Amino acid sequence: MSSINRIPYDWPNRQISRSVTVGDLTWHVQISGKGPVILLLHGTGSSTHSWGELTPLLNQEAQVLSVDLPGHAFTLGASVDSLRLEQIASNLIALIGELKMAWPTIVVGHSAGAPLALAFANLAPTKPQVIIGLNPSLIPPPPSYTQFFGPMLGPVTKSATLASILAKLAPLSGMTDRLLDSTNTNLPETNRNYYRRLFQSPEHVRGAMNFMASANIDQVLKAGSNLSSKLIWVIGESDQWVPEMGLKKIISQYFPKSTVIYWPGGHIMHEVETAKTADLILSELRALKK
Repeated sequence: MSSINRIPYDWPNRQISRSVTVGDLTWHVQISGKGPVILLLHGTGSSTHSWGELTPLLNQEAQVLSVDLPGHAFTLGASVDSLRLEQIASNLIALIGELKMAWPTIVVGHSAGAPLALAFANLAPTKPQVIIGLNPSLIPPPPSYTQFFGPMLGPVTKSATLASILAKLAPLSGMTDRLLDSTNTNLPETNRNYYRRLFQSPEHVRGAMNFMASANIDQVLKAGSNLSSKLIWVIGESDQWVPEMGLKKIISQYFPKSTVIYWPGGHIMHEVETAKTADLILSELRALKK
């Protein structure tokens, strides 16, 4: 285990943070609670902070594992060529093996974390019993995101210089706030500030762009369609990032037996509706115990 000194002292749930090196990656992970394991996977450009208020609601009944994905926030060592969904899923499996934890019973993925949850389940030796996708990005990157990064989603994403320029411009241009506004989520200022701080990091900007550019969703969907796990998709009625019509088509094509739930709210609604999100996850966990 490595030092966690790189984690800001005011970062959500820092008291449960650990730094774990597996291969080339030095992960920032947060682990708390006892019981069946719930794995939380954030979306593109986010971090463990996205689960900051949710984790204490879950860890009364489960062991909760959240991570900064490779290329994001405080997880170090990811190369720009290693941010494909299957590669990250494989790295997650190696991480859980290093931690000597039980295999997750429930995997929750927000946005791009949802296809990653499928990729993880495809490779895991013990499949999760439930996968919950919150505003799942099961279709190509949203226009709201690509209007900022679209011209750079390609070979140029590998440029550390470009990432540095974007990180320096982010606080001056209001880029991060425009991105957050486009999610149609009424995020508190505290939550917004975590994103602002993340997008001032060139490594985080570069990782987020490459994670999006490397998203091989079709391959993951085809493999995931054969999973026996219970699948639940939660769709925000005001989410403009993941077009509902396209998403419904994908769900009916690949996951016709899955459950679809609609909530009022935008793309990052789980950071606002934390109690509601916890109730959904815990109700599934309790149902498994019956």
